[in-house]
Amino acid sequence: MKALLIEFVRGESGEDLIEYGLLAAFVAAVATAVIIADPLGIKGSLINAFQKARTALDT
Repeated sequence: MKALLIEFVRGESGEDLIEYGLLAAFVAAVATAVIIADPLGIKGSLINAFQKARTALDT
């Protein structure tokens, strides 16, 4: 059991997966911050697009 624990701690096989997960979390955080800050007027465009889709579905 001790050897298994030592191998788990020293193993490097899962590092890539962790790095990709951290990268995905960073991209999601930046995208969320940009949408909230709305420097390019994205929020208004999104609202208009969803309103058009809602109107099309209602008729």
